[in-house]
Amino acid sequence: MVFAVLLAACGSATAPNATGSAPAASTAAATVKPVVIGVTDTEVVLGSWGPQDGPAGAYGVLDRIVDVYFKKVNDDGGINGRKIRFIYENDSYQPAKTVAAVKKLVEEDKVFALVGGLGTAHNLAVMDYLVQNNVPHVWPATGTTALAVPLKKNIYAVQLNYTTEATLLAQYALDQLSSKKFAVFYQNDAFGKEGLDAVQAELKKRGLAAADAVSYETADTNFSAQALKLQTTGADTVILYAVPKPGGSVVAEMGKIGFKPKMLSSSVINDPSIFQLAGSAIDGMLIEAYLPAFDDLSNPKVVEYQAFMAKYAPKEQIGGFSETGYAYAQVMVEALKRAGRELTREGFLTNLDQMKDFKGSLVPSLSYSPTDHAGVKAAYFQAAKGGKFVTVTDFITLK
Repeated sequence: MVFAVLLAACGSATAPNATGSAPAASTAAATVKPVVIGVTDTEVVLGSWGPQDGPAGAYGVLDRIVDVYFKKVNDDGGINGRKIRFIYENDSYQPAKTVAAVKKLVEEDKVFALVGGLGTAHNLAVMDYLVQNNVPHVWPATGTTALAVPLKKNIYAVQLNYTTEATLLAQYALDQLSSKKFAVFYQNDAFGKEGLDAVQAELKKRGLAAADAVSYETADTNFSAQALKLQTTGADTVILYAVPKPGGSVVAEMGKIGFKPKMLSSSVINDPSIFQLAGSAIDGMLIEAYLPAFDDLSNPKVVEYQAFMAKYAPKEQIGGFSETGYAYAQVMVEALKRAGRELTREGFLTNLDQMKDFKGSLVPSLSYSPTDHAGVKAAYFQAAKGGKFVTVTDFITLK
C-alpha cells in the first residue's frame, strides 16, 4: 500500500498531459526570466546625488547634464531596446543627506546602478552600503583613493585620485617653479586631508620642511582669516584643495591683502565659475585637468561636446563641470551597451572589467580589469589668464 501511494504521488507530479508532453506550467517555470533590480523589458533605472545648492552648488550642473544626455539617448532609441530613467537627489553637500538620498535611490527607487555622486566624505559615507548591496557605481565624482584601493568589485573610479594629483602638484612646483616654502589651503575632511597628506609626503621624501596647513569648514562663508594666515606663513607657494566657493573666495581675499604667492590647485575648481568667485587675483594660478580643455575646438570630441551643449543644454555653462557630466554619461552609456540586452548587475560588472583603452568618451583613454578600477592616472596643467584657462603642459605622470 505504501508503495502504491508513493507511485501515485510520483505519477501525479510527472505524468504527461494528454498530448504526451510535459505540463505547460513546468515549461513556463523553466523560461521565467530572473528579476533584475532596476531593469524591465523597456527601462533601466539609474541614479545619482550631488549638491544643487550650498558651498558646492556649482557642481549641480553635473547631474543636470547627465540627465539631459540620457534624454538625448532615449530620443535616439535608447540602449539595447531600453530607455533610461534617471533620478538624481540634491544633498546640499551634506553627507548625512547623502546617506538618506542613496538609501532612497536603492531601496525605494530600486536603481540598477549609480553614475556620478559627488563628494569625498559623501561617497565614503555610502561606500560600504553600496558594496554590501552590490549596486554598480560608475565614476563617483571624487578623487578619493579609498574607492579604488583596495579594490571594490562594484565601484569604478575614473577621476584622477587626489594622492596622485597632489603629488603631481608638489613635484611640479618644486621642479618647474623652484618653490621653496609651501602652504596648503584645504577642506577639513577626507578630501582636503588626502591632498594635504600627499603634499607633505612628497616634501618629506625630499627632505624638505612640511607645508603650513590652513583649513576651512564647509559651513564657512568668510575666508579673510584664512587668507591672512596663509600670508603670515611666509610661503612662496600655496596649493589649494578646496571646492569652488571657498577656493575662489580665499584667492579673492589673498588679492585684497596683496598676498601673491605662486598658486596651484586640484582639478576640482577647473571651471569658468571660478573666475567670478576669485576675480583677477586668480591670474597665474596653475590648475590640474584630466579631461580635454573644454574650449579646445581643435579636438573633435570637444566640438561634439559643445554642439551637444548648444542643442540640449543652452542655458548651462560650457566649462569643466558640464564637460565632466557629459563624460560621465558617455562612459555609463558605453557600459550599458557592452552589457547587452540580457542586462544583469553581474554581467554589467564583468563587461566593465574587460574595458581596454576605451577612447569613445572625452576621457582620452579608459581601461579597467578585474584587479584595477582606478581609472585615470595622468593630468596636465592649465594656467588662469585673463578669465580663461590656457594649457601649459602635456599630460604628465608621477616620477
